Amino acid sequence: MASKKMTETKSWKFGAVIGVLISNIIIFCFKILWAGTGKACKKYKPLIGIYIVLFLSWVFSWHLFYLSSLCTILIQIIFILIIVMGSIILIQEYPTEKKRKYFYELFIQTGITKDVKKLPMFLYENDISEYARLIAFYNLIPISEWFKIKEELEILMDVKIIDIIQSSTHKKNTALIIETQPLPNYIEWDKKYHSGLDTFNIGVAYDGIIEMDLQSHAHAFIAGETGSGKTNVLKCLINQALCKHYEVILIDFKRGVSFSEFSYYIKIYYEYKETLEVLKSMVIETSDRLDKFRELKVDNIIDYNKVADTPMNRIIIFIDELAELLKPRDKELARTLTDCIETLTRLSRAAGIHLLMGIQRPDSTIISGQIKNNVAYRICGRFVDKEPSRIMLGNDSASTLPNIKGRFMIKGNGLNEVQCFYFNSYGNGTKEASEPIPSPSENLDEAHEAIPSPSEKSNEAQETNSSTLKNSDEAQESGFNFNFSDIEK
Repeated sequence: MASKKMTETKSWKFGAVIGVLISNIIIFCFKILWAGTGKACKKYKPLIGIYIVLFLSWVFSWHLFYLSSLCTILIQIIFILIIVMGSIILIQEYPTEKKRKYFYELFIQTGITKDVKKLPMFLYENDISEYARLIAFYNLIPISEWFKIKEELEILMDVKIIDIIQSSTHKKNTALIIETQPLPNYIEWDKKYHSGLDTFNIGVAYDGIIEMDLQSHAHAFIAGETGSGKTNVLKCLINQALCKHYEVILIDFKRGVSFSEFSYYIKIYYEYKETLEVLKSMVIETSDRLDKFRELKVDNIIDYNKVADTPMNRIIIFIDELAELLKPRDKELARTLTDCIETLTRLSRAAGIHLLMGIQRPDSTIISGQIKNNVAYRICGRFVDKEPSRIMLGNDSASTLPNIKGRFMIKGNGLNEVQCFYFNSYGNGTKEASEPIPSPSENLDEAHEAIPSPSEKSNEAQETNSSTLKNSDEAQESGFNFNFSDIEK
């Protein structure tokens, strides 16, 4: 009795194995057929015509000419073609299927949703730079839920997740931006990093070189504790401004000691009386420029230079330690200085006059709300406590930055962790800055020729620039915008 039961059990197991094997073979055959026809035709359009020609040839040879041998050959060709193309498609899809299985099991572990049908489905992955990779998913889960499992995903995947973003055009597409290698701790400024005439290149982020567009972001704060690299950022920007033939004004109440290499090319103001006169003159210059714009019926310096006989040059006002400037003992002087800064931040963007202001520690009692509201571009270094980061960026991200000189958070169109360029006074920078600088009155066409636009950069420069991103067409078509505006650290 027991022997008979064991035999029946073995027979049942054997039958079950055979049944599963047969069902898998049938499923595999259907996969081959579907891959060799539907998927292959979708991917290789000419294949549709080939299949149609072969099918019509088979129909005509059988029904009209009764050529059975030819029919057999055509059928064999069709099936061989389907099997070959199906195999090619399945081999190509294997890595994707393997990834889908991996992430399916991963998301089950995280418990991102109780509905298995809503689990994110892996779509593709590609490198957006040498420092970061994008992994895209199709899903029906709000992005807020993704951030709840961010830390758990980092542990399970053993990676650093830089950001989680949602496609701007396909809301059902969500992507993880993961770090493939850390940002470099040191990037020396070089001529190859020059940008277009109306932009400054500041440093390298996970999605490539970060630039400041003067037309969309006219003014900026550069904040950071002593030793963060704030002064070096200002030096690099001054160097770029000089090389673009801009008129440069530098205000530094440390008597310009940190900027001595530029003393041959620009005047450094460090007395309150002189500084006030300069700022007042810039307010008047702003009004004069706006009047000229009105006469020519234009509303910004770029459009004005297109139609004017004598083009205008941009004026960049660099201030190292804004708090020191705005808190003299004379209250009337302090009020007048604040009024000038407020007027310039409010009105001078279109006129091509820009304020780039360094500040050691942001303080709402010194910087007025109007100045703060009109300076949207923020370059913020590491702070030990969270309050300065919140004042500058609206979040705590600067307080979590690694203690690396030149590492900043930049808030422009989004929020990026950036390793800023190091301006070496005794390297390429000095040689570059020591070259004769044409006067601001020179024709701006020469300046445009001297500074190539991003599209005109040489291939050699782009190859040597280890930080330039190679965003894939697929990622761009999916609508992913790498601004990391919702970054959480």
